[in-house]
Amino acid sequence: MIFKGAVPPARQLSSQRNYNIFNLINGLSYMCLGETVIILLAVRLNCPDYIVSSLGAMLYFGYLLLPLGKIVTARIGAAQSQATFWVLRNIAALLVALASPAGILGYQRIAIALLLVGAFLFYGFRAAGVVLSQPLIGDFTDDVNRAKVIAVSVGIFYASCLAALLAITVLLKFSQSLLMLTGIVVAGAALGFTSSRYIRRIDETENIRLSARKPILDQAVKIFQNRSIRRQLAAGFANNLAIIMLVPISMLALKRGYGVSDTAALIFAIGQFAACAGVSIFSGKIAEKIGPRKTMLLAYCLMLGIGVIWICAPSHLIGICMMPVFLLCGGAQVSLNNSMIHYFLQTVVPENRVAASIFIAVATGAGAGIAGMLAAGTLLKWCAPETFEEPLDGYRLYFLLATVLLLPGIWLLARLTPLPTEKRKLKRTWAESR
Repeated sequence: MIFKGAVPPARQLSSQRNYNIFNLINGLSYMCLGETVIILLAVRLNCPDYIVSSLGAMLYFGYLLLPLGKIVTARIGAAQSQATFWVLRNIAALLVALASPAGILGYQRIAIALLLVGAFLFYGFRAAGVVLSQPLIGDFTDDVNRAKVIAVSVGIFYASCLAALLAITVLLKFSQSLLMLTGIVVAGAALGFTSSRYIRRIDETENIRLSARKPILDQAVKIFQNRSIRRQLAAGFANNLAIIMLVPISMLALKRGYGVSDTAALIFAIGQFAACAGVSIFSGKIAEKIGPRKTMLLAYCLMLGIGVIWICAPSHLIGICMMPVFLLCGGAQVSLNNSMIHYFLQTVVPENRVAASIFIAVATGAGAGIAGMLAAGTLLKWCAPETFEEPLDGYRLYFLLATVLLLPGIWLLARLTPLPTEKRKLKRTWAESR
């Protein structure tokens, strides 16, 4: 329902419950294709490394379809728009599933094309659906409970992803065939259709729809003039680029550098999403203590630790040495994403959230997606793991170059404008020191 005024407290609680149920089912659905499974599918289809790295960037490259979300939201509201695009997203997942029969029949180019187009539409419709999720969350939360609601809902999503990974691992123990992976993707699409029912039940104010009807260009120009927004753009770009260049390539290096089975790879993925679920709630408590800006800076430094571990990786797989990579992949990524949302909602006034959300998402999402695909693909070609006596040496070189390339991101995050609460803490600390 769309309210003319503020969403009543009782309806806020109802919306929060429906949002949590949506995240529960959506986590099961997403894990059946997103990130890990789509990479396993690409490796099974014998896709080149640069194609696999492109799939890792599709999550952000898909933000090119984000303006569609604004157009639909202007007509039916944010919640109904997201539900509509969630249906389209899962139709796109079925398109990805068609890559398997094409590969089995020997049409590899067609299989790769279906994989790339399906993945682009899957993530693109997702981006169009969540374009106004930040203002929507702002409508059914308040300044007091916002950090907790974000942390809990995201924690539920990743806990659901973890449960799905456990189920997928069991299934792949019976069969690691291409048909089994395809069946998992189809099952995920079915769950995705179901999850859209709960997002439709979320309440919002009419401000989102009215803001979505305004021309975006003039608003974007005014927003870009705000120094705080410009710094958020730079920080968001750095965050997304780090995720693109380090997280999916870690799974690729595990598969092709160490040559592990799909089942063994999923064990590490389970560690990654367990970290996502646990750290999400924990990061909310940290953000309440030190603020989202400092939480983001800490998470980014931990993200770079992924590259450091890969550089020092042993020649033969030692689980206890490499599991921290995937724990950092999960924990650092969810902390960066949660902190960015929290920081955005604390620094952008409600009347500017729609335009700012779209502008930031396109610039940092699609921009980082394009840059990430080019950078990761180029580095993988330069390092050419298949030309080394040990393929892992090529991936070590890749992570060394990627980590060096991402180091300036620390400076970009440090330049974020401190929140008023952080400023007060700094003044109090300085006064006490005197």
